Amino acid sequence: MTPSWGLVSASVPAVAWPVVLGAVGAALVVTATLGVLPPVGDGVLPVLAVLLLACGVAGAAEDGTAALTVTMPVAVRRRLVVRTLLVVPVSAAGMAGVLGIATLAGARPDRGVALLWAALSTGALAVGVAARRAWADVPGPAAAAVVLLAGMVLVTWLPASVLTVPVWDSTAERLAILLAVSAALVVRATRDPAAS
Repeated sequence: MTPSWGLVSASVPAVAWPVVLGAVGAALVVTATLGVLPPVGDGVLPVLAVLLLACGVAGAAEDGTAALTVTMPVAVRRRLVVRTLLVVPVSAAGMAGVLGIATLAGARPDRGVALLWAALSTGALAVGVAARRAWADVPGPAAAAVVLLAGMVLVTWLPASVLTVPVWDSTAERLAILLAVSAALVVRATRDPAAS
């Protein structure tokens, strides 16, 4: 699926940039507090920054290009791919900033933070797209924030016996499950309404 340059140029102003850039800025500010807060926050603040960045990626779910493609219809998935290709590099730059600031503050983040960003961004995008499809008046980033925060709280409350079930016992298995669920959500949410 190769996006056309016309669709890309039409999508740039239609992307929810205030949401995306606001999430990046908030993530950088949260990470910058590592330098002034006690070391207790070293493990929590980068995760909070990752959650903010993931919610920013969900901004790609906002389809501001739908009205622009009325004269020449463009599939929902194609528009989503283009918006995602525009948003993800901005969020990735924010993630690089978060890692840099955390390192300078002495938090020593590992590659797990970057993997968490990739996984949560994928999940947030899928939730955002599904929420926009189900309820047009619910912003994708807001839906993603609710689901991600609920998921993070749930994970802290689950007993170790549940978290160590062999089906999702490793990071690779958890990522594979999240990617499969996210892909299924996106495929379902972006199917052609005429086909259902």
